[in-house]
Amino acid sequence: MFTGPAEDQLKIRERIDSYCDAICRTALDDYLACWTEDGARLGEGGECRGTAELRAHWDGIWQVLSNMAFMAQIGAIEVTGDHARTRSYCLEILQFRVGGTRRLIGMYDDKLRRVDGEWLFSERRYRVFLEESSPDAKDES
Repeated sequence: MFTGPAEDQLKIRERIDSYCDAICRTALDDYLACWTEDGARLGEGGECRGTAELRAHWDGIWQVLSNMAFMAQIGAIEVTGDHARTRSYCLEILQFRVGGTRRLIGMYDDKLRRVDGEWLFSERRYRVFLEESSPDAKDES
């Protein structure tokens, strides 16, 4: 379902694209710029709240990974005033420092909030749909 002003929907799509881009470029500051100060990442893979915990979570992930491709497909955007909900699906290809790769299809249920004219994630709830690991993958997380 896609509801609300088209301009807001476009800005939210751009936020999701910026998030994917930050991950693929390993750009911590750009990643953190996608979140509200009290933003929460919930669900599989770790839970954290607020900028300091999001930063620590990021650091933990990148101690284990050498590279990640992260692409998203949006399934729904519902805008109500300065709040929005989205659903998106992501393809993640993870390359581990110790060798091996893993491919995941995941799903995010998000809450966004408009802050100073920018749409930011206030909550991202993640779950894995499908996972495939290479035989030599060694998950250190």
